Amino acid sequence: MKTLNILYHLARADFLERTRRVSFLVMLGLVLYLGYLVNIGQVTLRLETYRGLFNSAWVGSMMTLVVNFLLGWFGFYLVKGAVARDYQTGVGQIMATTPLSRPLYLLGKWLSNMAVLDLMVAVLAAAALAMQLIQREDPVIQVWALLAPFLFVALPFMALVAALAVLFESISWLRGSFGNLVYFFAFILGIALVAILFGEAVPLLDWLGFGVFKASMAEAARAAYPDYGGGLALSLVPARGDIQPFHWGGVSWTLPLLLPRLGILGLALAVTLVSALFFDRFAQAGMPRRKKSTAKAVDAPATEIAPAVEQKPITLTPLPVTRSRYPLGRLFLAEWRLTARGMPWWWYLAALGLIGASLLLPLDSLRGWVLPAALLWPLLVWSGLGCREAQHATGQMVFAAPRPLWNQLPAAWLAGFAVTLLMGGGALLRFGLAGEWTSFTALTAGLLFIPSLALALGVLSGTSKAFEVVYAVFWYLGVLNDVLELDYSGLHASGNWPLYLALSIFLFAAALLGRWQQLRT
Repeated sequence: MKTLNILYHLARADFLERTRRVSFLVMLGLVLYLGYLVNIGQVTLRLETYRGLFNSAWVGSMMTLVVNFLLGWFGFYLVKGAVARDYQTGVGQIMATTPLSRPLYLLGKWLSNMAVLDLMVAVLAAAALAMQLIQREDPVIQVWALLAPFLFVALPFMALVAALAVLFESISWLRGSFGNLVYFFAFILGIALVAILFGEAVPLLDWLGFGVFKASMAEAARAAYPDYGGGLALSLVPARGDIQPFHWGGVSWTLPLLLPRLGILGLALAVTLVSALFFDRFAQAGMPRRKKSTAKAVDAPATEIAPAVEQKPITLTPLPVTRSRYPLGRLFLAEWRLTARGMPWWWYLAALGLIGASLLLPLDSLRGWVLPAALLWPLLVWSGLGCREAQHATGQMVFAAPRPLWNQLPAAWLAGFAVTLLMGGGALLRFGLAGEWTSFTALTAGLLFIPSLALALGVLSGTSKAFEVVYAVFWYLGVLNDVLELDYSGLHASGNWPLYLALSIFLFAAALLGRWQQLRT
């Protein structure tokens, strides 16, 4: 009972702490927007040119697959950081002096991660209910048919994502932003690909849940439309043409179907316990090592008291009052060094390759993969804007400089914009030479939007993770998957540039306001 009590309070305290953060509110807003996209038909589940009637079973199952794919991908960034925060704040050093074991500590973090993700799942379950009421193709609400997919498919996978977040934080080189980038590609190239290719044959690998629903959905579709070929896809692009509905009554939740879901939950628990093998239990974390003194200690008698030394008053010579200039050039160079340095050599080599490809390859290749890759590659560079002072505890020094609001912050934005212009300038030049001024204008607005978003989220959240999550969503949905409202690059919706230009101005103003409040406190 004592162990369970410790585990409960560990998870509860961490859950309450992270739900009060700005990044949590940002992610909650994105989850609500995801529910809106499903409701308007932007995100759909289709079996070729067919779909199920919007009854409770279909809506609950479709939203579950959306949850597992998108929240499993981007929700990782929301929960990752609980262990790193204990390193940074010094709480970990206090815990290291207690009898708290490594497995118990990590189990508490895992439960907290699960609680946060499960809260997001509950929000999307409510969105599924709203969808059925809005569509009204089948107004009868069947609570069990609606909620069972969330309970048996979404929650076990959220437990696995929560465990992977704990694992990444237990491994030192995956704890930071590099680990965020690794998971971004590992999810789509590993977790999702393995689940789609092998999940139906090996139910324990069916993490996303497509195999759970595909067989019965395909049987219902083939009964209604004999020409159905057996395909199933979760699409982030609105359906084109007529999509014909069919009735699907849902999954029969038998024991052979439920056991692999419990196995995924057990796998999550095993990953958490394995993480304890890599966790250093805050050994010397953030604590400078003391050098041994070479001077020999002199033992003084216990009764000997050092004579009092007369303290003389200290007088300070006041500095002459001078007007501080705006050294934009020097500040920009300093911020540029801080922004662009610190990446491995191969990162710079790949960046040069992308810049060269944007200047030399045909426009079709530029639009198809060069520009999208160039707009993602500096993610870890942009993510330090606005939050570097909080991460390295240099705020007191930076904010003590003359006019930090109007000197340092614009210089930081210019440094971020310089990186953006360097990576996207080749495409701008090519669009200008080709006379594609609409694409030129749209991409310019997008290049202004990126550093503004990074600066605002960095200042307001104090971490790089908020930008890494939000920008990854914009990039994946808007640039790669034609979600037109989120296409800041103009590749698919060049008419969005007034919106993103206005957003750039608003976000920069929000960064100024956030920094002004930091200076006041």
